Amino acid sequence: MKKLWQIFAQTVTIVALAGFVVAHLKPHWWFGRGAPLTVERDAPAAAAAKDYRFAAARGAAAVVSLQPMEPEEADKEEHAPRRLQLPPGHPDLPLPDEDSPRLPEAMGSAVIVSEDGVLVTNAHVVEGHERFLTRFGDGRSIPARVAGRDQESDLAILRLESSGPFAALPFAPADSFAVGDVVLAVGHPFGVGQTVTMGIISALGRNDLGLSTFENFIQTDAAINPGNSGGALIDTQGRLVGINTAIFSRTGGSLGIGFAIPVQIAQPVVEELRSRGYVRRGWVGVQLQPLETALAEAMGVTAREGALVAAVLPDSPAAAAGLKAGDVILAIDGKPTRTVREVLDTVAAIPPGKAITLRLERDQRTLEVELVAGERPRQNS
Repeated sequence: MKKLWQIFAQTVTIVALAGFVVAHLKPHWWFGRGAPLTVERDAPAAAAAKDYRFAAARGAAAVVSLQPMEPEEADKEEHAPRRLQLPPGHPDLPLPDEDSPRLPEAMGSAVIVSEDGVLVTNAHVVEGHERFLTRFGDGRSIPARVAGRDQESDLAILRLESSGPFAALPFAPADSFAVGDVVLAVGHPFGVGQTVTMGIISALGRNDLGLSTFENFIQTDAAINPGNSGGALIDTQGRLVGINTAIFSRTGGSLGIGFAIPVQIAQPVVEELRSRGYVRRGWVGVQLQPLETALAEAMGVTAREGALVAAVLPDSPAAAAGLKAGDVILAIDGKPTRTVREVLDTVAAIPPGKAITLRLERDQRTLEVELVAGERPRQNS
């Protein structure tokens, strides 16, 4: 019996050893060949990269640099550094020192938005000039003339002095982008040539920056530098999301905080400038101030949201309707207006001549007042 057990144990040991050797030297005998390894060239990551490539090419074809063509420019000293145009309220950017590359002659960028050669840029970029030489990414140069300015939105349009058709960027729907979306900034920074940078939308609705009257900026961390002003902020489909306008910077370069005018402001302004040469906005003729809690309590105002009427301008729609200093505007045509900014934007969007209803608080009572919106006085442009 003991001998039989020894024979069994030896047999099992030999079989196990043989299986171990086969598994390591000829594994396909034991396990089979299995599924083949594959290389997938059209993986999702590769498709996303191609999406950026398409968008970048689409943006590059429609974004140009702007160089003034006024005769007096030729009389300036050849080696004098140029100050890039900045929006009102924008902090000054440092000039290069003697050993640094000079700032470029280009004052900014512009975006072609229609096939017949209409470009949109910032009003501060074209300030003081009427004709520009536009330089395309492919090397072409075509003159363009300013066709309209709107200082309050810091936008302007130009027309190319050549027949099209030209590659134009379509506008993205105003509700098609959100915080976290990938965006590309296309422009001509520092004179190094056309440049595309990538980032995300960091925030929406930035205002009270002091750069223009009507502010609703997109904030992005896509690198925006001097010379990018007036260029395009586009989505990954190559659609125009905003017009790059300003940066927050302590050094003159990008710190990852850039601002762009969104399409919901830019598109109607461009359409108005094309058809009329200026932008018509609604106006009621009041001076407003924020309704702060301490001020409301001191005045006996029960509302905690709204815009306080500080003064009523004479011969204005508000004066004709009987508005008084101390009134609090709570809503316009049923739409709540919680801040001075909301009142300003809501009134500006009203067509001049339209009858509107204001809901007010006066002497701790709520009342409604009807008036006919006037036309907002235009700034010199």
